[in-house]
Amino acid sequence: SFAYILANYDTILATNALNCMILLAQSEPTSAGLDLFMNNGDSLEQQALASAKQYMGGVAWPTVCYALVVFFSYGLVLASALAGALSLWIATPMVITLTYLSYTVLHEAVHGTITGGQQSLRWINEALGYIAGWILMTPLTAHRHEHLAHHRNTNDKHEDPDYHISQIGNSPIESFRSALQIVHIQLSHYLQHRWNKAPARQNLYLCVEVVVTVVPRIALLAAGFWLEGAMLLGVGWLLGVVIVLYLFAYLVHRPHVDQGRYVDTSTILAPARLQPLLNWVWVFQNYHSIHHLFPRVPFYQYQRLFREIEEVMVAKGAPIYRLGTKGLIPAALQAV
Repeated sequence: SFAYILANYDTILATNALNCMILLAQSEPTSAGLDLFMNNGDSLEQQALASAKQYMGGVAWPTVCYALVVFFSYGLVLASALAGALSLWIATPMVITLTYLSYTVLHEAVHGTITGGQQSLRWINEALGYIAGWILMTPLTAHRHEHLAHHRNTNDKHEDPDYHISQIGNSPIESFRSALQIVHIQLSHYLQHRWNKAPARQNLYLCVEVVVTVVPRIALLAAGFWLEGAMLLGVGWLLGVVIVLYLFAYLVHRPHVDQGRYVDTSTILAPARLQPLLNWVWVFQNYHSIHHLFPRVPFYQYQRLFREIEEVMVAKGAPIYRLGTKGLIPAALQAV
C-alpha cells in the first residue's frame, strides 16, 4: 500500500541504492573505481545494513507501552487541572514534558516503526500516531509527508522543510517563531506537494485530523476555560514543541550544512555514567544519526545498533560528539 511504501521510503531507498551498486560492481569487475568503492565503502554499508535488519520488522511493544503511559498521563493531567484538582503551576510543566515525550510516538508512527512489518496490526501504529498528533497539533497524515521530505533532503536549505529550525539557536524569539510556524509548514507542505496526488481517503483523513484537533480546543475556550486553555494547550504546547525542535531537529543537525548519508546527522554521547540519563532525557535522539540511517529501527534500539556499527560510521565520516564541560567536542579530537 502507499502508506507502507511511504513509511518505509528511506530504508527502501538505501537498500535499493546498495543493490544497484552491487549489480554495477558485478557487471564491471574491472572498474578500479567501483572495486575500490565496494571494498572500502559498500562493504561497510552492507555490514551496517545487516546489523540494522535484526532490529527491524517486529512489533515495538516497548513503544506501545511508552505511548499508553504518556497518553494516560497527559489525559489525567488535563482532566485534573480542568477539574481544579491540580494547580496550573504544576499541571503546565507536566503538560510541557508530556507534549515533548509524545513526539517520540508521532515520530515512530510516521515511519511505521511501532508495528513494523505486521500489516494486520498497522491500525495500532496509526491510532497511536493520530493521538500523538492531536497532542502536538501536528496531523500524522501531514507530518508523515513533511518529515520524509526532511529525510530525503536533510540540510538542503531549499528542499528541506525543516531547514527553518536551523535558526532557532540565534535567539529565543526564533525558537518560538519556529514552533509557531511548524503547524503551518506541515499543512502547507502537504497541500503544495501531496494534496493533488494523494488518494481521496488520505486527504479525508487529514481533514478529519484537523477538525478533531481544533474543535475540542475551541469548545474548551467556549466553555469558559480560558486560563486553563491558554496555560495548558497554549503555553504547555508551545514550550513542549520548542523542546522537541531544539533536541530532535536543531542540535542533531548542526551546523545544518552537511548533506548526504552518514554526514548530515550527529551522534551525541555523554560520559559513561551519564549516558543512560542522557538517553532517556533525549529519548535516545542523541543517536539521531542512527534514525536517519535506518528509520525503521525503534528508538530504544538506537544505542545497541550504534555500538555495533560505530566503526562503520567513523569510517564513513559520521559526526560523533561527546558532551563535556566545554560543550560538544568531536569524539575524534577527544580521543587524541
